[in-house]
Amino acid sequence: MNILLLALDINLSVTRGDAVHTIEIARSLAQRGHRVDLVVASNGVNSRNSRLVVHLRSPGSDLSVVASCARIGRDAGTDVIYERRLSPKIAFGVSRLLGLPFVVEVNGIEEEASIQGRGAQSGWRPIKARIRRAMYHSAARVVAVSDRLASIIAARTGLPMNRITVVPNGVDTEGFVPTNAVEARELLGLEVGSWIIYVGNLVPWQGLDTALRAFPIILERCPRARFAIVGDGVLREPLEEMASTLGVRDRLLMKGPVPHEAIPTWIGAANVCLAPFARARNETIGLSPLKVYEYMSCGRPVVASDIPGVTELLTRSGGGLVVPPENPEALAAAIVQLLSSEREAGEMGERGRRFAVEHCSWSKTAERVERVLEDAVHNR
Repeated sequence: MNILLLALDINLSVTRGDAVHTIEIARSLAQRGHRVDLVVASNGVNSRNSRLVVHLRSPGSDLSVVASCARIGRDAGTDVIYERRLSPKIAFGVSRLLGLPFVVEVNGIEEEASIQGRGAQSGWRPIKARIRRAMYHSAARVVAVSDRLASIIAARTGLPMNRITVVPNGVDTEGFVPTNAVEARELLGLEVGSWIIYVGNLVPWQGLDTALRAFPIILERCPRARFAIVGDGVLREPLEEMASTLGVRDRLLMKGPVPHEAIPTWIGAANVCLAPFARARNETIGLSPLKVYEYMSCGRPVVASDIPGVTELLTRSGGGLVVPPENPEALAAAIVQLLSSEREAGEMGERGRRFAVEHCSWSKTAERVERVLEDAVHNR
């Protein structure tokens, strides 16, 4: 197939989950023999496959973007359009111009902007919702990253569940591999200690405030514990201030963002990896979190919140412990349990690694997407 993949808001030069997801899906589809024309907001990667061609989104109005993407699709002999966006208006427009089927991939909900304190209610929202509903009904298929999110889409759009396919996220199991923790810490210049590491965006629904409140409790039982937060976001300064207030700032490393290729080394330096998700947003939509897949692929035990999608993943894999969300005492107890038992932590990491290799590679994720796109083409 020739696939026009629209990720029009994605900046590939920034190490974020949405960028990782986009480029890995595109590369994996190309490796499976398809031509992929990927249109993004900004590029920062080198295509390692001649079947993957990266284009920059044209400036201007939505109409000009539709026209530009239609030209790319026409020149490439596109068979199907795949848009990663909550509102697939560009895919809808290109589909109408070229007479091609389109598939929309959904990774979140509209309310995320308000959770982050940005975006205001608009009087146009009901009208936009009706237009979006019509576009979803025009789509050949819809892809969602979790069961909960699929149910929300069905409820809000009126689509039958058989039009929605759940395709979880994946991980590069060849790039994210187990490493020696001592060597990783030496390479990163980390001091000797028991390292608890979080990798990801610093946004409200990640639950890092709970992790910081748990840290003084952990230090009472494990004085050698150290905490590293790798990533950036709107909560960076508030988290630093909170750590100072709690008296743990000297034990906390706020590393900031690192290149994606450096993340396996940071995970490898950990005794325990964290995913302390908050209830807001996450319990509603369920999760398929990249960070947990990456932790598991690196053979590190995971402590995560009991959130739909996460709980099932860690229960099936045996790769970690789940605790009630927003409960610092429970989070601290689970972390102390693993820091106090090297054997248990090691066995948990080994189970997680095996599960990631067998079930969670980007190749397997792309294979699931491929089946959806083939269905869209064959039933056009």
